Amino acid sequence: MATLFVENLTVVDFSYLHAKRGMVGESWIVDLELSGDLDAQGMVFDFGRIKKTVKHTVDERVDHRLLVPADSDQLDLHARDDGHLALTWRYLAGEVRMVTPAAGVLDLPGLEVSKAGVTLYLMELIRDAVPDNVSEIHVILREQDTGTAPFYHYSHGLKKHDGNCQRIAHGHRSGIEIFENGRRSRYWEKLWADRWEDIYIGTREDLEGTYYVEETPHHRFRYDAPQGHFELVIPEDHCYLVDCDSTVENLAEHIAAELAREAPGKRFRVRAFEGVGKGAIAEAGEDNPRLAKGGWLTGSSVF
Repeated sequence: MATLFVENLTVVDFSYLHAKRGMVGESWIVDLELSGDLDAQGMVFDFGRIKKTVKHTVDERVDHRLLVPADSDQLDLHARDDGHLALTWRYLAGEVRMVTPAAGVLDLPGLEVSKAGVTLYLMELIRDAVPDNVSEIHVILREQDTGTAPFYHYSHGLKKHDGNCQRIAHGHRSGIEIFENGRRSRYWEKLWADRWEDIYIGTREDLEGTYYVEETPHHRFRYDAPQGHFELVIPEDHCYLVDCDSTVENLAEHIAAELAREAPGKRFRVRAFEGVGKGAIAEAGEDNPRLAKGGWLTGSSVF
């Protein structure tokens, strides 16, 4: 029996419901090992077909969805007559309520969403996508190793997107790099990581209003997109409102502009990530040649 491996097969960006934290954005790298007898080509499974079949299966069923623990008594999930799902999640800070097309939610067995549960789910999916000579499947889910660099978890939805990003509750685990006058600043990075910890980033245009649920203010977002109708109610203090669509390009611009406003007289460069290995760069503030003469690439870290 032989074993092949594929590192970084894909990255799944999603959100999930947590008993204490509420809605949490996440990004997991997917590694894969397949063991079995060699086929007529001397392979366990052709790498090209793995990308076409296995990667597509994983992306289609997990990526850009809200993952929920089906057996938790904090969850109420039911299908509506219009083909959409209605969801309520009760936790310490308030409630998450959502209306979404069925494809926006993945309900998994168990009391919580965990790597172990998602791994078992993916192994069952992959079993149907590989040939019969494959006898063992090993799936590894892992976060990006950012060392000691700050990161944050955020959820959002992009109503204008022509793909699955239009789903109102999907998210990312994202790093951020901030340079102040050409020097890396862990101070500002930590500040934004704390500011956007387990946050829902909402567009003001999509905000229908703010309502009280058992004396706790909740924001209600609503929009229609090509995949269907979307609504989300979430505690106000778990939201961050922006005046633009929450694309990573706009978020990088927003962070840079806020930094320039909070620290006048300084020049900022922001590298904001959307999950793993991708993101956007923005700059704002005033040039100060005396402080930035070393340039962006030669500056040293500031802790």
